[in-house]
Amino acid sequence: MNSDRYSRQIMMPEFGDDGQEKLTDASILVIGAGGLGTTLLYHLAAAGIGTIGIADHDIVSISNLNRQFIYFEEDAGSLKVNSAAKKLRAFNSEINIIPHATAINKDNAYEIISQYDIVALAVDNAQARMIVNDACVDLNKPFVDGGINGFVGTTAFVDPHHTPCLACLYGTDLPPEERFSAISSVVGTIASIEATSVIQYLLDLDIPLAGHLLYYDAKSAEFEKLPMKFKEDCPICGGKKNKHK
Repeated sequence: MNSDRYSRQIMMPEFGDDGQEKLTDASILVIGAGGLGTTLLYHLAAAGIGTIGIADHDIVSISNLNRQFIYFEEDAGSLKVNSAAKKLRAFNSEINIIPHATAINKDNAYEIISQYDIVALAVDNAQARMIVNDACVDLNKPFVDGGINGFVGTTAFVDPHHTPCLACLYGTDLPPEERFSAISSVVGTIASIEATSVIQYLLDLDIPLAGHLLYYDAKSAEFEKLPMKFKEDCPICGGKKNKHK
């Protein structure tokens, strides 16, 4: 570990050398290499998280470039995970980047997610969110979820069996897939909050977003933190808090 590289965060009492070692030893899977995911990736790589997996099946298009800063014009037509991995390795050669050139689905979710300590969800459809939610609850893997739609963004942190899950929050009747509008500044705000929650978890700090949904309205410059509630008889998490944490 190059301590000079991380000296500005190591000087924080919440970090120190021991905290930086925790990040170096940690692994995270970022699901989705779009606007949220690519901004997340840079934050996580900058912090020195030792192993970062990237799962996405999409290719780079010019329409991505208004918010997906990890890609350049010359990357159009290439696999997102390969392009992102190349940039991150050049940015921080000390960390391990693992591309998974696939969409997370019911057939591969458990196998891929089980390899990592924590998951960051950065996808734009409810179906993928619930597949990851189900797998993380079963595997007891914490995850942070982010979403954006124009000037509005949300994020939530789920610690399986200790906080409500996404099925408690949204239910299991999923809406059809749709495309959402996106502006880079809102994407960056939500991705930064996701990254901070991940770092707090890996440093064993309190996570203010655990069990909460954070709603951000950029038009009014207002945040609202709403408690998530266990849904009685939730088919995914059972709707009960484990009191033996």
